[in-house]
Amino acid sequence: MLKSIFYIFFIPTISIYGQEVLFNDFKYDMPIHDAKVILKNKPDWFKNLSLGKGTSYSLTKRSLVERDGKLVSINIWSKKHLDIKQAESYLKKSRTYLEAIGYNVVYAQENWSNPKLLKKNLPCIRFVDSEKQNLIEVYPRGHGSIYNVFATFYNYNWFLKKARGLE
Repeated sequence: MLKSIFYIFFIPTISIYGQEVLFNDFKYDMPIHDAKVILKNKPDWFKNLSLGKGTSYSLTKRSLVERDGKLVSINIWSKKHLDIKQAESYLKKSRTYLEAIGYNVVYAQENWSNPKLLKKNLPCIRFVDSEKQNLIEVYPRGHGSIYNVFATFYNYNWFLKKARGLE
């Protein structure tokens, strides 16, 4: 299981046919219709993804973010609602996992692992692979006692252009 999960997240650093892989079989800038076909062909596989032991994320049709009919990013989120302790655990386990497979933290809030202390107008924690092809942002959302943890996969260059207002 761990070996297959490693390939899911390590493979995104490889370019296929001139397109950079965002996540698994999904490539940055691929036609959104093609991305939906991939999702339709493996629906059960994408309903139980892991970013570390004891975490369970899901990818659905709503996970695919498009612009002008092309895939630009992918969102996955925790399969179940989490309490504050579980959300903290998901954040810590996801960071440990991503660092173990070669991603480096490029930004983290001081209290990145505590959803109640996060500044809402800033990102929680961001990772970049060693090839600088993918950026992953992990963050909690929720209020009161109910949270979900999200991970968004971006093409690194697209993200930089977007952040600079060029996209």
